[in-house]
Parts: sequence; C-alpha cells; structure tokens
Amino acid sequence: MKDKITNPFVTGGYISPQYFCDRVNETDHLLKAISSRRNITLISLRRMGKTGLLKHVKQTLENENKSRAVIYVDLMPTMNGNDMLNAVSSALLRMRQDEKNVFEKILTLLASLRPRISYDSLTGQPSLELKVESPADIQLGLGHLLTYISGIQKELVFMLDEFQQICRYPEENMEQLLRSVIQTFPGIPFIFSGSSKHMLEPMFSAAGRPFYQSTELMYLNKIEAAEYRNFIVEKMEAAGKKILPEVIDGIFSWTRLHTFYVQYICNLLFESGNKLLDKEAVIQVFQKLLVSYEPLFVSYRNLIPSHQFKLLQAIAVEDGIAQPTANAFIAKHTLTSASSVGTSLKALAEKEMIVHDGNQWLVYDVFFSRWLEYHYGNR
Repeated sequence: MKDKITNPFVTGGYISPQYFCDRVNETDHLLKAISSRRNITLISLRRMGKTGLLKHVKQTLENENKSRAVIYVDLMPTMNGNDMLNAVSSALLRMRQDEKNVFEKILTLLASLRPRISYDSLTGQPSLELKVESPADIQLGLGHLLTYISGIQKELVFMLDEFQQICRYPEENMEQLLRSVIQTFPGIPFIFSGSSKHMLEPMFSAAGRPFYQSTELMYLNKIEAAEYRNFIVEKMEAAGKKILPEVIDGIFSWTRLHTFYVQYICNLLFESGNKLLDKEAVIQVFQKLLVSYEPLFVSYRNLIPSHQFKLLQAIAVEDGIAQPTANAFIAKHTLTSASSVGTSLKALAEKEMIVHDGNQWLVYDVFFSRWLEYHYGNR
C-alpha cells in the first residue's frame, strides 16, 4: 500500500484517511456545501488542521466521483497578483498534464502573457510562469483560466488556501478584481480558507468589501478530546505500545489540544522506542523538543524589540491573559504602562506572534510559548 507509513502521527501534511483524525462533521458540512454550490470561507488558527481538512475533502470528492476535479491552490507563497496567477495556472496545468496537447492549449490561451513552462527541480512537476504587467492582465488571465476550467467536462471545485494573502498584494482593488471574475462562474463552488481571522472576517462580512456576504463563514475548532484520545490509543496499540491516560491528558494540556502540536508530540513519543509511554517518557519528549527549537526561539528574542519580547514572556508565563492592559498584570510583570502594552500588543498581533483566541491573548506558537514559560516562569 503506497500510503502505508511507519509513524502514524503525521506532521508534514495530509496522507490519507487512515492517518486523519475525526473532522467527520466538518467534512460532511463542506461536502454538503459543495454539493449545493454554496461557497465557504473556512477560518482557523494556524496549524489547526485546516489544510489537512481541505485535502481530505479533496480526496473524498475525487474518490467518490471520478468525473469531479478539485483544484487546490496555496496562496501563502505568493507576493503579488502575478504570483497568484502563476499559482492558479500551475495548479490547473498539473491537474490536466495527462491530457493530450494540454500544454499547447494553455500556452495558446495565455499567449498574451508570455507563458513559459518550467519544472520543479525536486518534484519534477510542471509550473507555468506568466509575465503580468497590470491588474488588467491578471483579470484577463484569470478569466481565461476559469473559462477554460468551466469548459472541462467535469464537476469542479476550487480551493484557495491562505486567501488573506491577497490583502498583502501591492496591486490595488485585488478583491474587486477577483470578485468580478469569480462571480461570473456560479457553477464552480469556491472554498476560501485562511488562518488570519482578523483579515478574513472583514473581507467577507464588511458591507463595503467586494466579497461581502458572498460566502458562508465556517470556523474550524479543536478536535474533540475524546475523539483524539481514541485515535492516539488506537494508533499506539496497533504498534504494540501502551500510552497511559494521564500522559494523553498531559499532552492535551501542554499543547492546548492544538492539532499540529499534539501530532508532533505523539510523533516523537511513537519513535522513542518505548513500549510503555508514561509520564517520564513524555517529559523527556517535551525537553528534547524545547532544546531542538531553542536556536530559533533565541533568534526571535534577538529580532523582537525588548519591550515586545517582555510582553511575550508575560503572556506565556500566564499561559494566556484576558486583559493585558490591566494594572495588576502590568505590575506583576514589571511592564511599563497600559499604553505601551497596547502598542506592543498591536505590533505582536500584526507579526502573528500572539493571537486572540477564546477571549484571551496567547503566544501563537505553542512550542515557543512553552519555551518562554520554561525559561522565564520562575523569575
């Protein structure tokens, strides 16, 4: 079986349903929305399993119906409209590369944008590079691509991951441009997803924005503890390992039940070679992990202004704070003033070093938060 792997706690992306925990309700919701041609905006914290869910839905759709095609595009690496168009066109090219004369068709379709095909040096997958000189070129190229896609004799679904990235593009009116093109293809359901709630929510809920009320907002929360517990126990027992209930509780608490971090800890525990995974085994994994990440976390300390780093320390030591400008919090951690804390709070949120979740501010990276807590908690 090509999907069989030695460590069932995957940390590097979606493999198959066998290594995918729960998300039954979320999968069902997305499948029903797609079937009803209803557009969705999927919002979650980073590393909560959003991309894994999308790829799980993609595989489910394609396995259920061979006449259906799902185009998944990750916009995170893109910096401008040209990059976005290249990403979309390359995804289409890879999806259709086995079709006769597809390269010639797409090159002809986008001839005015001087297309050039290249190949990834690692994967060998084809990519399309276009030369865009104006927003009008982007609109033209995207319109041509969607026209071509809509003519394919398949049921199509379009997934644009990390969609908030378009807000960072230098081109003006990118939202208006995309909305004007997309709305002319109502037969293609779109899923827009992202990990920046403060950017995505206004895009789809503010009355003056082009995408206002054009999709249903869907929020991806933590996997239920009971379901995750069963998944962990099942995978460990299948490999002849026993993990104690209190160990799983400790993992959930230390990682805040945040999908990526749970997977990472379980991955390290699984490879440890121990048949009995007790409290001592998980403490060793926690310590090993913090040591391995320390050079990265020290670089954060060197790059972040000292007053911002001190606020990060305080939030981590408290394991989250609801009112960081409160006098008691400021006095306890010898911060300067409420106005200074407010300024630092805004700067750290923009850098995505902290996040507002569950009515409190948290250090976004759980491992970084635990490293700060470990080193500065007893001072």
